[in-house]
Amino acid sequence: MAWRVHQRHFLVSCGRISSFRRPNCTPPPFVHVAAHLLPESLARLRAVLTADDELTEVADWPALSTVLRSQPIDLIVIDPQLGRDPAIDDREPSLLLTLLTEFRSVPFVLYSSHSREGMRAVVPLARSGAYEVVFRGFDDTRSRLRDLLDQVAANVFAERLLRVVVPRLETVDAPAEVVQALRRLFRAPQAFRTVHQLAAIAGRRRGMLDRWMARAGLAPAKAMIVVARVAWTYHHLRAPGNRLKALALRLGYPDTVPLGRHVRRMTGLTVSQLRRETGSDALFEILVHRLVR
Repeated sequence: MAWRVHQRHFLVSCGRISSFRRPNCTPPPFVHVAAHLLPESLARLRAVLTADDELTEVADWPALSTVLRSQPIDLIVIDPQLGRDPAIDDREPSLLLTLLTEFRSVPFVLYSSHSREGMRAVVPLARSGAYEVVFRGFDDTRSRLRDLLDQVAANVFAERLLRVVVPRLETVDAPAEVVQALRRLFRAPQAFRTVHQLAAIAGRRRGMLDRWMARAGLAPAKAMIVVARVAWTYHHLRAPGNRLKALALRLGYPDTVPLGRHVRRMTGLTVSQLRRETGSDALFEILVHRLVR
């Protein structure tokens, strides 16, 4: 069964939000997942989806191929045991492996049984670059499955912001280490505690890093870190069960107050408004306004 898929790149009718009024937009899909799973596993996956998520179920590997060629998919979740013929698949590359290699840019999660047969099906695909491996009845908790979706959603949003930042740095011939440091920041802001740490990753002193930002028409490194944190918080905060205090601690804040202050400074919104009333495209416009000088 396939649910009707809405266009992934939702067009915001609010326009550019320069005054930081509270956006009143319907949020686009949070994560669009394509899945081929046993009914039990599919039910567990569906249970952790939010109202904004999109799920497309496929019946077999050719159907998965069709979906990947016709729709923008953020994450593939599959049970490699389904449709597997050991007599053939152990001797030559399977149709699934060929398909995942072709669409290597889409992260995939292997969700199989915790058994000898499950391991035999998982190992060849895991070696080819699986995003994660989850075993049914062993570590497929609600929090684990939701965390996977959260991380994918955050990565999708981070890549959108990087498509604004990176070309500007490349235009002014910024060193590759600077560009790479910014990529790492937006993809994993929880790994950066200070501007000096970001500068060290970039192989530059803080002042020099800020000068490269200025040449590219971008905000200083400190603002970059805050924007990356707000973007990361937005996606993780909207998922069921995620608490602001836990997110603040993961980002290196002592409590929720400074994180809430940063959200307000960058967006003009309270944390509650960011969670409940802001669409991804609306937030993107706000944060780009903060990034570009």
